[in-house]
Amino acid sequence: MGFIKHDLLVLGSQNAKEQDQKLTREQVRPVQILYRDGSIKPVNFFNSWGEVGVSSIAWDSRYADEFFVSENEEIRRLNVASRSFKTLDIGKVGDIHDIHFLDDILWISNTEHDEAIGFSPETNKVKERISLASFRTEYEKSDDLEKVIDRFHCNQIFLNYKNQKCALIHHVSGWQYYRILFEALVKQQGDGGVLNLDTQEVFPLKLQSPHSVRLINGNYWIQDSGDRSVKIFDQKWNLMSTIELGGFGRGMAFSEKDNVGYIGLSATRKRYLKVIPTGKYLHNRVVAVDLDKQQVSGEVVIPNIEQVDNVYILDNEMLSKFESLS
Repeated sequence: MGFIKHDLLVLGSQNAKEQDQKLTREQVRPVQILYRDGSIKPVNFFNSWGEVGVSSIAWDSRYADEFFVSENEEIRRLNVASRSFKTLDIGKVGDIHDIHFLDDILWISNTEHDEAIGFSPETNKVKERISLASFRTEYEKSDDLEKVIDRFHCNQIFLNYKNQKCALIHHVSGWQYYRILFEALVKQQGDGGVLNLDTQEVFPLKLQSPHSVRLINGNYWIQDSGDRSVKIFDQKWNLMSTIELGGFGRGMAFSEKDNVGYIGLSATRKRYLKVIPTGKYLHNRVVAVDLDKQQVSGEVVIPNIEQVDNVYILDNEMLSKFESLS
C-alpha cells in the first residue's frame, strides 16, 4: 500500500445511539494500529476504556512515559510502563472531543458544557477555563431553549497562524437548537465556524458539523463532516477549495514532508441510509490524501469500530509504546 507512508494510530468507538449500533461494546476495539503495509492490530489494553470508546489521545516529549486519554466523560493520565492511571481533576466535563498540547498546556474541548479548558500537567491543575457564553448571539429566547446545554458544540481548541487560541465549533451563534417542533429540538445546519478566544472575533464559515482543523502548507484544512468533504481556507478564512470525500470526516494526521494526509471517515449510520444521497452503506475507513494535488490517493477499511474519532501518525518511539500495550 504505497499510499500509506506511515504507521498510524486510529481511534474509534461504538455509535452513541442504540438504533445505530451494529456491534456490542465488547466487540469494539477503540485503539488500533494501522501499519503502513495495511495490516491492523488492536491495542488491547484500551479495549474496555470508555462507555463507547476513546475519542482522543495526547502525548508530549516533556511527559515521555505518559499518555493523556479522553474517553468522553473524563481524561486519564496513563503511565505506560506501570499501566496505571489517574483521572484528571478538571471539574464538570462531558462529551469531550479533541485534546491537544498547545505549548506546555493540554487544551480540552469540553463540548457538552461549552468550554475550553487549559490543564497544566506540570502542576496537575486547571490553568485556564474559558466559557463560550460571551459569544452567544441574541435570538428570541425561550424557557425551553435556555435549559439546553452544548449550545456551540465546541470540538477542538487550536492555535491559528498568529498563535492565537481559537475554537472550532458547530454553531457560531451559540444556538445549536433553534426551534421547538412537536416537543423536539431541531438542530441548525451550516452554522459552523471558528471563534477566536483571544480577540473575540467570530468567523462564520457555513460549515456543517465541522471537525479536525489542521494548519497545512499555510492554509487551514477543516473536515466539513456534514457535507462529507474537506474545506480548505486561507489565513483570512476565505474558502479556497473543496475535496469531496463521500463520508463523515473526523480526525486527520498529516506530513507536509511526505505530502500526505490521513483522514478518518465514519461508516454510514443506520438511520441515515434512507436519506443520504448514496443510499448505501459505507465502511469506516482511513483515506490518504495527496496534499499538493488535493486528491484522495487510496483508502483502508477499519474494522472493530462503528465510527472513527481520531487519526495520528506514529514515529518509531510512539509505535513501540503503543505496541507494548497490545
